[in-house]
Amino acid sequence: MTLRTKTLTAALALTISATGFALAQEAATTTVPMQPADSTQDAPAEGTTFVATPAETGAEETAAEEPAAAEPEAQAEADHGDAEADHGETEHADAGHAEGEDDHGGDHGAAHIEDIDFSFEGPFGSYDQFQLQRGLQVYTEVCSACHGMKFVPIRTLSDESGPGLPEDQVRAYAATLLPIVDEATGEERDRVATDHFPTVSGMGMGPDLSLMAKARAGFHGPIGLGINQLVKGIGGPEYIHAVLTSYTGEEQEQAGSVLYGNSAFPGGWIGMPPPLSEDRVTYADGTPATVDQMATDVSAFLMWTAEPKMMDRKSVGLVAVLFLIVLSALLYLVNKRLWAPHKGKLKH
Repeated sequence: MTLRTKTLTAALALTISATGFALAQEAATTTVPMQPADSTQDAPAEGTTFVATPAETGAEETAAEEPAAAEPEAQAEADHGDAEADHGETEHADAGHAEGEDDHGGDHGAAHIEDIDFSFEGPFGSYDQFQLQRGLQVYTEVCSACHGMKFVPIRTLSDESGPGLPEDQVRAYAATLLPIVDEATGEERDRVATDHFPTVSGMGMGPDLSLMAKARAGFHGPIGLGINQLVKGIGGPEYIHAVLTSYTGEEQEQAGSVLYGNSAFPGGWIGMPPPLSEDRVTYADGTPATVDQMATDVSAFLMWTAEPKMMDRKSVGLVAVLFLIVLSALLYLVNKRLWAPHKGKLKH
């Protein structure tokens, strides 16, 4: 019985020893040296087995450890060099950005909008009827093909504060515009003076110009505070003038559409081809039809369409200011007259 027990114990010990040796050998065979996460070495091919054999000599173990220790240092030096290169590129980009700010007046590369001395600017300014008539001609012959003015009644062309056209000319002009569908009969008819300008919509058509001069701002001031607007105004007409006269002649195609270089338009590219060219229209009063002249005239006309009652507003405002000045003077004199006797008694 004792011999059998000893025999079983010895067999069990040999089995455990053999199993432990096999597990240790398997672990040594499948062990792969760890590499740094940012190592530049190629990843091992799929199915490749790295065998970590025991070092036979101390020299071999040292040689195996030195490359592993040198790789992080080399990688750190490479990363440091990349960081210095990126820092140099950043400084170069910052210098270019600073130069761009200097070129554009320090307004983050914004386009330069020229301040134009329009006749309607200032508290006592008024529209120039001849300029508005020229602007109407430019709109009719150039802009109306792609831009509508659905908020502008045709009859306002005869206003004294506007173009001031005779009523018969206004009626004749209305008949030349696109026909309109009568809501009562459902049939097309010619436009009359009581109708509005046509609405132009569809693929490739531009935005409505009725309120464009009030919807755009040419002057903003530092940090968007609008300080310049107190002196120069909002600058909507100046913005329209700048867009019409700032084509660079460059073209590029994006997503099947042709874009045209324009230094005044945000982004530098606009989908509208240059609408104006020398002598594009012939003014009846003999004014030279230069690009700058046509752009100035149509900008003034669009300012009138956006604010047709500007002159009336200024007249009412002037009367109101004069009334407030006189009222303030009267209130001061009445207050002085009523309280003067009482103030004298208080002094004694």
